[in-house]
Amino acid sequence: MGAILILSISMLLFLACPSSNDDTTSAKKAGLIPGTENPMVKECANGTAYIYKDYEIHVESSPEQEGMNIFLYKPELSKGSPCNLDRTNASHIIGTGETEGNNFFAGVYEDYLFIDQGTAPDQRILSIYDLSQKKLILFTEYSDPDLKDGVLTYYKTLVPDPGVVENIPCPNAKKWTDQGFTVLYEQKETFTLESETRLPVREYRCRAGQ
Repeated sequence: MGAILILSISMLLFLACPSSNDDTTSAKKAGLIPGTENPMVKECANGTAYIYKDYEIHVESSPEQEGMNIFLYKPELSKGSPCNLDRTNASHIIGTGETEGNNFFAGVYEDYLFIDQGTAPDQRILSIYDLSQKKLILFTEYSDPDLKDGVLTYYKTLVPDPGVVENIPCPNAKKWTDQGFTVLYEQKETFTLESETRLPVREYRCRAGQ
């Protein structure tokens, strides 16, 4: 009887205690690249904090131009108060406009930082930084990104030369142009983070753009 009672109490305690992952938000729901790490998100008076195991990312709207200023911290600095960090203690600071575009935080995966650039819905730019080596490892146009096991898959817009796009089926092309849209032809690519290997895939598509 005593053993059954102890087991019942243990089960109640287990059910009552939330797991450490309960406060995280999926990367996709947070507006980040799917497959990057899931953050804890905290809205601060002057921006947003994205809290990860190895980094805390603070983003603030730039007062000078559209985009974000991005500050990276080691997590032990916040001591439970991620909104009160001194920017002079940031390990990395990336101001909007530094990389020839408006910066928007797009996710973290291990020691890799993802930054989206641009304000238009189409033909956006992705920058990936290797934080351990403090270098830029990818700068590319992209759409529909997805990260899995350290390999990023995305589509890149092709130059619409007749010899390039004439063999890509696009049954809605005329309808889109009649509606005032641009027809974008794209090729799938992959990028492996660890080896910094970029490979085109023989898979193509078309879509309407603005």
